[in-house]
Amino acid sequence: MKKLSKDFESAGFKYKQIHRENNYAIYERKHIDSIYKHYEAIKIQSHNGMEIAGKKLPPSEFYPSSNSWGRYGFTCISKQAAYDRLDRMMKEDMSNKEKATKKKK
Repeated sequence: MKKLSKDFESAGFKYKQIHRENNYAIYERKHIDSIYKHYEAIKIQSHNGMEIAGKKLPPSEFYPSSNSWGRYGFTCISKQAAYDRLDRMMKEDMSNKEKATKKKK
């Protein structure tokens, strides 16, 4: 599986991964023409390979889409806020998995 890049540019912004834990990460994000930055706490998404317009794409990780923002990605104004949000996301995900396991029994 192709991993999400640690550094990349998209839509006029530079992204730099500053923390990763399993499928969770924090990226520092800044506009290319600015010195100001903010942070994004994300749950890394993935797919098992697909075909788009006849082009085959290998299995890979990807950044959450704008449609899934607020569920799999959050913008934070400070690094500490991003770490706090990431911690909350991981705890909520763990809690949801535990609830699903109990329902199966």
